Amino acid sequence: MYRYLHLEKQVLNKMKGEMNLYWMPCLLVKFPECKPKDTFISDCFLRTYIDNPYLGLLLLKKAPKNIKVVDEPPIEAQRISVEKCSGVNLVNELNEVSNEIYRGEYTRLYELVDKLTEYDDIEVKMRVFLRTRKYVIPAERVREVGKKIAVESIKSALKTLCIKNIEESYRTPTAVTEPIYILFYIDSRYTLAGFIVGKKIIESNSHAKIISKFKENMKEVFR
Repeated sequence: MYRYLHLEKQVLNKMKGEMNLYWMPCLLVKFPECKPKDTFISDCFLRTYIDNPYLGLLLLKKAPKNIKVVDEPPIEAQRISVEKCSGVNLVNELNEVSNEIYRGEYTRLYELVDKLTEYDDIEVKMRVFLRTRKYVIPAERVREVGKKIAVESIKSALKTLCIKNIEESYRTPTAVTEPIYILFYIDSRYTLAGFIVGKKIIESNSHAKIISKFKENMKEVFR
């Protein structure tokens, strides 16, 4: 049975513009061997639409301190349902990611980056000896830089979870999880999105971008 992350109703007054609200399923995650004092929020919804183990790690967020879980929803909002949402899936995905990074196999990571990113030429103007010179960085070059940044971001996330030894094989730390609902907001143009927990608004541009890209597949939820 899902419980709910508590929120202070007055926080809704701080939101910019009109937002659509949903109770989104996720996991509260603790890694007692690594970050015993920290709690993380792991996505359960978007991973049902995008079959890629890197997505869960990229969307993993640190929860605010002193969160409270309650039995009843603090406000009324549409509840989103998923078929499965378990810690076993999360641990399996982390193992897949860590093993691929160890082997230097980035194919699935690059596939996800290409799905979520649009690349354009970048024009750079520089003032040199009273003349303005124009340089263009081709989109393909921007794409390669984006991929390198993605690899470093994944390695950094693994280190945050104490999966540090990229040079040798490693095991994902034990995860203690609880499936819960978190209040999710998104505007009608799919440009602003995030979560409300306690007294905090947690923006998530990643969720807005992914939903805007795949909204046709999710139209039974986001109408």
